[in-house]
Amino acid sequence: MNRSSWFLALGLALAPCFAVHAAPPRVTQGLVGEWHLDLSGTTAFDTSGYGRNGTLIGGTASSWGWLNTAGDFTGGKYVQVPNSSNLNFGTGSFTLAAWVRMANPSSSSVKTIIDNRASDAGRGYSFTVYNGQHLLLQLNNGTTWDNYVSNGSRVLSPNRWHHVAVAVNRSTSPATISFYIDGYRTTDQQTPRLDNIDNFDRPFLIGGHKDIASYRFGDRIDEVLVYNRSLIPDTAGGIGEIMAPGRTVFQPTYWNDGSTRQRNNNCYNYANNKATNTFAQPGRAAGAMYTSLSCAAVVAAANRDGLEPIAATQINDLSHKNIAALVVAPGYDYHWYRRDANGKWTHKPGGTAATNRDNSGNEILDPRNANRGPYSDFCGFYRVWSDSIEGSGHEQVN
Repeated sequence: MNRSSWFLALGLALAPCFAVHAAPPRVTQGLVGEWHLDLSGTTAFDTSGYGRNGTLIGGTASSWGWLNTAGDFTGGKYVQVPNSSNLNFGTGSFTLAAWVRMANPSSSSVKTIIDNRASDAGRGYSFTVYNGQHLLLQLNNGTTWDNYVSNGSRVLSPNRWHHVAVAVNRSTSPATISFYIDGYRTTDQQTPRLDNIDNFDRPFLIGGHKDIASYRFGDRIDEVLVYNRSLIPDTAGGIGEIMAPGRTVFQPTYWNDGSTRQRNNNCYNYANNKATNTFAQPGRAAGAMYTSLSCAAVVAAANRDGLEPIAATQINDLSHKNIAALVVAPGYDYHWYRRDANGKWTHKPGGTAATNRDNSGNEILDPRNANRGPYSDFCGFYRVWSDSIEGSGHEQVN
């Protein structure tokens, strides 16, 4: 909202805070499956080079996603990919990865991301969300099976995008199974099993389960990647590289075009680094906007959009996300700031220009201490999925 009666010392009006996405670097070494799940029809195209296109089962599934559009598998929909030797790893290493977003997972639920198991007692592998918060990998050699569960401090939260991955290194004995959430390793487990896990006759399923309909994913999945090697973090071509969208750099010319983009994108767009040209409002994308201009109401609305509230002590914790901050002029308006890659803060007051200056004309080193004009209430910090390319953030705001 940011009514124009409040002016910055620089002469800027704090106007109302009422996309195309970039992609992380494409890692092709060992890539054997790549489905962007832009499901405008019934075909899920495999762009890995192997051409293992899948067929959508169950009805229309195209929806907003982490990267442009995604598969919305509510109602039991899933993608079926023909059985393929490049998706079966025998006794070799492999990595499975995807972006997922769950509306309200049950603490007792099994939500299957990938299922590649045969008819003979389920030989193969299955990658799922287990009990709403954790990841589970099942390996089956046709005679016996084992479940491996992530148990680290990083867990999955409802109504937020999470990158999930499991890397299985079977080049040594014992084999090592590593789970990752949002680019960070949560668990390493070791197993002596190096048996053949080839699925010889059943399709590879995205969001489906070969036996139990209630174990289908039933929520949003995007950017499914399969590798025939074990990816590791903090290396070229590793886990962090396939998922990290990068951080913002203060590039005001993108936003300050003096035309449609500047006028129709506000502080909420800017803090999320997402140009929607809709003067985005907290909670509108989730179907429930704020009900008053107070910290409590705007915080609740931003939470519904999927932004992640954090304590002040967490703003320097390891994360691939950007940091944003919310302030409120009680009963009148709200305003958002974002922290860029250099650690300094910038903002875009309503339909005016993006700037790195506060009301006193000083660089914003910390929004808690900046001259914010009438925005007296500091409401807190957030983590958001942003991008190194301006206007290309990944949160669902509108």
